[in-house]
Amino acid sequence: MGTKQRRGPVPLRQVMKRQRGDLASLQRRTRLLEDATAELGRSLPARMAGHWQVAALTRAALVISVESPVWATVLRGHQRDLLNAAASLLGSRPAQLQIRVAAARQTRHRSAGHRLSPDSARILEETAGAIDHPALADALRRLARHRAK
Repeated sequence: MGTKQRRGPVPLRQVMKRQRGDLASLQRRTRLLEDATAELGRSLPARMAGHWQVAALTRAALVISVESPVWATVLRGHQRDLLNAAASLLGSRPAQLQIRVAAARQTRHRSAGHRLSPDSARILEETAGAIDHPALADALRRLARHRAK
């Protein structure tokens, strides 16, 4: 009976106190990767800045993330310089260079106000009513709502 039971959510201050070690570790890791990117960037032409970053650096591999396949090709041409610069940071040269193209951010494109004619909307509604596939019928009905007013 000497222990007091807590009711309700745990205060954010306590959660942050428990997580501080994990967050601090993540911050240190991020800072190390940013510093490695800056240091390795000194061995490359200035025009390449901002198109790549170090994703991981170990004795096994230097992993670089690039924004497009074009920059991956350009960086491969500087493999020796990058591995030598990484060696100065690690104390030994990474066994390999891995270049990964970051997934492009998907942006949702909104239609520029395109609307269906009333006839097209009617045909979509009729088709939705005549098919046995519920998901397709729902999709056709949603599309038909884009009719001109």
